[in-house]
Amino acid sequence: MIIHAIHGIETPAGTTTLPDLFPYLEPLGEIRYPDYGWIGLLDSRRLNPLIVGTLRDYIATGDIIVGHSNGCAIAYDLLQTGVLVRGLVLINGALRRDIQIPTGVDFVHCYWNSGDTITVDAQAGSDLGLCDPNWGDMGHAGYLGSDPRVLNVDCGHTTGMPAVSGHSAIFDPPNLAAWGAFIAAKLKE
Repeated sequence: MIIHAIHGIETPAGTTTLPDLFPYLEPLGEIRYPDYGWIGLLDSRRLNPLIVGTLRDYIATGDIIVGHSNGCAIAYDLLQTGVLVRGLVLINGALRRDIQIPTGVDFVHCYWNSGDTITVDAQAGSDLGLCDPNWGDMGHAGYLGSDPRVLNVDCGHTTGMPAVSGHSAIFDPPNLAAWGAFIAAKLKE
């Protein structure tokens, strides 16, 4: 299995949390991490299409994409260009809640929590035409639809798991061990 991990917008210092998940994913297959570097919030409208163009030939049918925040928007934008993957893992997606999953994608796992206010801002930025047009508040409120291929996981209210609240809280050390194992187990199914 090839897993493409696409991070969100990094801080100017170049930090992102998605690689913290890699130890849980590595037993499942090869992880490819196309680090596109730091971009600002307003740059997503202009730069996300360039990133999609770069990644388009890099991802093959049958691969899996794990995205966080803007990485989820990039993953969805890739699907809109005809890239077909086996599955998507969307963690606190800065993505519209009403996305349409293309035929051929076997599964989508959507991880969200109501404490994610960053994606509420993403929705506002998209509504104003300032950001990637597919940005939305999926990370705050989950997938909106009835597609049976979508597993919608409210990480703030999941029985037996640590409750998370915040845009990257799933990656915090007290939460990561449980959630990393959970995400990996769901990918194995």
